Amino acid sequence: MRYSIVLIIESSADLGLYLLRKCFGEEARTYRDVFEKLLRNNVISSETAKGMKSLAFLRNMVVHRYWNVDDEKIYLEAKSNGIQIIEKFIEEVRSHVSKDP
Repeated sequence: MRYSIVLIIESSADLGLYLLRKCFGEEARTYRDVFEKLLRNNVISSETAKGMKSLAFLRNMVVHRYWNVDDEKIYLEAKSNGIQIIEKFIEEVRSHVSKDP
């Protein structure tokens, strides 16, 4: 589960950074910054940005404080709303890309 969180957030941030560069000529310094800038550019909703930033925080906990991460907490976060947030992120990005020539 830990590796999945890392992979999903890093992939989502990579996609977001690509969109920021190509569509808006912007850069982002952190994963959280990517999602904040996608929100400001109306690519994702505030609810999705908040959820993705929360998952980015969880990713950082896994990567930088591996020994302090509770596997049950990760599981509960993923089960409670993590999967829905990721699905919503994908839907919103897909919608934006399909509108943008």
